This record gives sequence, C-alpha cells and structure tokens, in this order.
Amino acid sequence: MPTSTQFSTQSSTQTTAQGRLFLHAGALADGAVDSIQADFDKLKPSAYKDGAFRYRKYSKVRLDDGAVSLLPSEAFVQTGDINRFQGDVARTYDDLSGELLNSQGFQSICAEFATVCKLPAQSTMEVHQMRIIAQAGTDSVEAAPEGIHQDGFDFVGVFTIARHNHTGGELLVWRSQHDDSPLTRLNLIAGEFCIVNDKSLWHSASSLSAINGDDVGYWDLFVLTASSS
Repeated sequence: MPTSTQFSTQSSTQTTAQGRLFLHAGALADGAVDSIQADFDKLKPSAYKDGAFRYRKYSKVRLDDGAVSLLPSEAFVQTGDINRFQGDVARTYDDLSGELLNSQGFQSICAEFATVCKLPAQSTMEVHQMRIIAQAGTDSVEAAPEGIHQDGFDFVGVFTIARHNHTGGELLVWRSQHDDSPLTRLNLIAGEFCIVNDKSLWHSASSLSAINGDDVGYWDLFVLTASSS
C-alpha cells in the first residue's frame, strides 16, 4: 500500500483482492463546489456534545438513476460500540436545504460517490453537511472527537467544500485503530475528496487551530455514507 507521501488526490484508487474499493482519492471538476459554499453559512450549533464546534445538517437521500431526492427525516443514531464519543444518542438535525439538493455541485458529489463505490442505480445515502469551527483565541478543536473509528457502513466519503483560517484538519486513514501511525494522511482542499472502505479501514482527523487570532477558522465538508445493499 502507498505511504502518505505517495497517495495523491489525482484520482488514485486502491482495491481489495476481491476487486472492491479499498481507498480512493480524487477531485471534482474545477469550480464544482463554488456554488454551494454559501450554503454552509446557514449551519447552526446544536445541543449535542459536539454541537458548539461541529455545526451540522443531516439527511438521507435517494439516488435514482442519477436523480437525487430527499427521504423522510430520521434521527441519526450510532451504537456505543461504533461511536464512543456520543453513541446511543438519537440526534435530530435540520435537513439539507432544497436549494442545495437541487444544485449541480451537490448532485455531482452524490454521483461521484456512487460511481466510485459502484452503488446500485437505486441507492440510499446518508449525508452530513458540516462546518467544523476553530474559534479565534482558543485552543485547538477536535475535528473527529470519536477518535480512530469506523461508521458502520460499507463506504465513507469525505468531500471538502472550503477551508478558512486554520491549520490542521487532515484526514487520517488507518489500517487498524491500534496502529501507531496512519496508512495515509490527506489535507483535502476545496473540491477534493477521499472515499474509504469502512469495513476494511478506519479513519480520523487531526485537530483544527485558527491561524489569525482575530478571526474564526473553519473546515466545510460533506461526509457521505452508504452500504452496497
């Protein structure tokens, strides 16, 4: 397997011996996310343990031969054995906006995720729209307070939409939660993404710190999850 210095976001793919996706990094078309960046300014804090620094909307969406539609709202729950930070908590968030769902940028993200993962033409995805906040004049904030973890799906995709005034926020991919060092680490810029096999790999992210003490720092991203069946 490649090291962190060898793995590139220029459409690099690793597969398992059975031909299933193992790890893929790539980039969307130039400018694909420009039109949806402003939608992240609408995200708000929540009352959950990470709500002060991870603003979020959450929806389940249906992909039907390329068309994206919103499914009925549901609470987001992960069991405690998967999420040691706030497992077994039913978390309710606002749905993604209709404007975002209908945007070409968001639809291109869903299409890319489905294509790379080889999902069926009719598929269900879970989408987390997030802004991770590093407040000015404060210590670093954990981008992934769950630590090294899996999410309980077949595939997880992280798509960066924007970064502002921060250091850190690298995506770390691990062979095992017990490893001393990651398999690879990626500092995904706007329009870049990484998709991992959530059954074979683990992931985490490094903490964020604001650069300019007079301004907030943030990382805007989508996390998409899906299973093959």
